[in-house]
Amino acid sequence: MRVDARDLFELMPMHLCLDGSGGIVSCGRTMARLLHGEGRIDQAFIHIGRDGQETTLADMLARISSGKRVFLNLRLHHDIYLRGHGVRTSGGLVLLNLGFGASLYPAIRAFDLTDSDFAPSDLAIEFLFLHEANKAALAELSRVNKSLKTAREHAQIMSVTDPLTGVLNRRGFDIAFQRAMEQREHMPFALVHLDLDHFKQVNDRFGHAAGDRLLQLAAEAIRSELRASDKVCRAGGDEFLVLMFSTTRPEALQKACGRIISRLETLEGADHDQRISASIGIAVCPPDPAIRDADLFERADNALYRAKASGRGRVVIWQATM
Repeated sequence: MRVDARDLFELMPMHLCLDGSGGIVSCGRTMARLLHGEGRIDQAFIHIGRDGQETTLADMLARISSGKRVFLNLRLHHDIYLRGHGVRTSGGLVLLNLGFGASLYPAIRAFDLTDSDFAPSDLAIEFLFLHEANKAALAELSRVNKSLKTAREHAQIMSVTDPLTGVLNRRGFDIAFQRAMEQREHMPFALVHLDLDHFKQVNDRFGHAAGDRLLQLAAEAIRSELRASDKVCRAGGDEFLVLMFSTTRPEALQKACGRIISRLETLEGADHDQRISASIGIAVCPPDPAIRDADLFERADNALYRAKASGRGRVVIWQATM
């Protein structure tokens, strides 16, 4: 029985037919795209031995004659390997049938291969589809994980943020305050208790919507006069708490809080005649570990009471004589 080379060209698109010296007698239509016009197998491929090193053409032909698998590496594409086996024909030719194996994906990218470049019985494209499906699934899983991470981070931020003003809520402040108390020996800070003066009249005259807008402006004004390291919290209603790490010197605290009051007094609410101000009490946290959380809050509250009793719109720093 005689086989026409044209039949092999279509039936076995990845075959190679060699003469005894390694010259290419015929090849499949897909293999022809890999050869780049080379006329010998050793010009197009490197034969890889069992030790992973390049071997001779004679060794490759000997392996084929003994029925062993051969492993070839494309000279012009070092990331593409082919594997297969062959037989010697009665006419003294060597017939090889090869496949890409694990190099299928880089081969498809390098040579723009499609389903028509493989034999109908070849499962290569099915493996490619599985690979692409796996890639798509991993990409979708990565997108979902990223989305979940973003949602989780957003939820964590919202859990410690006052939704009206965007500053910390009381839960967020308590977390920051505990951390500050733990590090007070190395990072001194001051607790600032601020209460808006005349705010109730804004709510009474213009309604809660106007009051809410004024609270937003007040929070923005307070933040604008502080350093990035300082923490601002809306404790509830028209009360704000601040952890000041930027300074604990009395004169600097007086100056910074004085600027906050001046800024608040320039805010315009629903009526230009309806202004607000603020009373501020400050307690500097000493490095003494015997001082409890409640002690510091009580000192700041006492200083705030003194500020209000002194006529409002004032800053009072707690002292031991109070």
